[in-house]
Amino acid sequence: MLRFLEFLVILLCLGSHSVWGIKEKSHNESRYYSSTVQLLKLLKLEHQFVENFKNHSEKLGDNLKAYLISIKYKENQTINEKVEYVSNPLNAYMLLRRTREELPKWLDYFKKQMGNDDIFKELDELVPTLPDHLDLREAMLGLQRIETTYGLRVDDLAYGILQGKQYDIQLSYRDRVAMGHLSFKRRNYKAAAQWYRMACKHDFEDNKKLLNEVLGNPSDFLHRQYIKALFVYGISISGEDETEEAALLTIENSLDHVGSQRLQKQIETLHSSSNDDEIMQELYQTKPPVSTFEQGCRFLYPPKRNLFCRYNFTTTPFLRLAPLKLEEINLDPYVVMYHEVLYETEIEELKKQSNHLQNGYADEKNGSMFRAVVAQHSWWSDKSPIREKVNQRIKDMTGLDFPITDELQVANYGCGTYFKPHYDYTSDGYETPNSDTLGDRLGTIIFYASDVLQGGATVFPDIKVSIAPRKGSSVFWYNLYDDGRPDIRSRHSVCPVINGDRWTLTKWIHIFPQMFIIPCGPRK
Repeated sequence: MLRFLEFLVILLCLGSHSVWGIKEKSHNESRYYSSTVQLLKLLKLEHQFVENFKNHSEKLGDNLKAYLISIKYKENQTINEKVEYVSNPLNAYMLLRRTREELPKWLDYFKKQMGNDDIFKELDELVPTLPDHLDLREAMLGLQRIETTYGLRVDDLAYGILQGKQYDIQLSYRDRVAMGHLSFKRRNYKAAAQWYRMACKHDFEDNKKLLNEVLGNPSDFLHRQYIKALFVYGISISGEDETEEAALLTIENSLDHVGSQRLQKQIETLHSSSNDDEIMQELYQTKPPVSTFEQGCRFLYPPKRNLFCRYNFTTTPFLRLAPLKLEEINLDPYVVMYHEVLYETEIEELKKQSNHLQNGYADEKNGSMFRAVVAQHSWWSDKSPIREKVNQRIKDMTGLDFPITDELQVANYGCGTYFKPHYDYTSDGYETPNSDTLGDRLGTIIFYASDVLQGGATVFPDIKVSIAPRKGSSVFWYNLYDDGRPDIRSRHSVCPVINGDRWTLTKWIHIFPQMFIIPCGPRK
């Protein structure tokens, strides 16, 4: 370890680079990172820029071709191909980063090449609608959340490997540098070093000279940051008494007083095979403890016993004619799944609510005035025979009472978004709609309106239950005891989606209308 630290102190890097500085969107606008619906809108927006640039392809020539290669532009994609593209968090992150950091620079470059600032006036008006720094930051944090929640390696993410499955994706040199910068700014020096290392191993680009001219040369800053991150992380695990702040000051002073030629030679030595292997071992030798929530997301809970699948034909008289497929998930507290209870026509209808999706916020602020968006949601409240059929089916499944005209909540998740462990009852610290007149939330039912390829499970960490999303199925549980007291075992969460388009339909059933259906008895 001491040799490792001494080696780092004598290295240097070149210059600095800045990435922010674009006019921000209104804070009230929908966040692109928060749902696949919004990411599709951003992909469409990027295509508007591309098509406008292509109208001047004769004059823009090879520079336009270089731009299209850099974004891996594909023409004539079907809607399903576009959904599949933005549903992968690596693609979503790359889309958000390049439209935030690079697209305005390409626009300025092409305007100079055309010799006419007004020729792209239509695009100038669209620039303020591009992602702002909060969009990009949350997308990057979402990617980090996927990495930590599922115990993935930065090396694998950089090369497009998600939970052992290889995708036809690789994060670019600049994508990796940006992830390193974010980790460094958040003082996660281990993650910063991991991302910087992967950037150094992928520092080649097609049309590199042009890209550096248009976008700037990130290597001027990369090596310096890599050395600093390695040094500070090395100090933190060496048992030295020096703080991270003091270690950072030490390495910065050392870098400022060493000759550039000598340090450039040492940088080449740093990237040699033997030293890189040693660094990799240092960076991956320790693993953080796995929380109960993370265990659930990874499906590591022990299997439950004495549970059965059966047809439910007793809850209501109608089920005697059309019983429903029921799977017992947990008996106490009561958690069950119903299968094949949401149909394609109903899913198509609920997805039409995507035009009304709004930001769905977490309960607490994220350490600042900015509140993290966990998903996009809307209330399906317009008059609809299909919604009434779904509500009637919920009544048949649960045996509980409420008007079939009640509204339902539609939600769509985005890049690494998740819902922390929480309760659905009002005594969790916030008031729910209609709680004064209808009482607390007795039960919750969630319909899965899409299959999710990887991740996105519903997890009950206190009773160690994990439920994978399955299109057309639903999960139902009680939040309260029979006497109306909260059941704290009903705490649940939504795991980050690794890859997929997660749609849900949710109904909360209140306790007051059930007074003649469920006897209010004391709980042992």
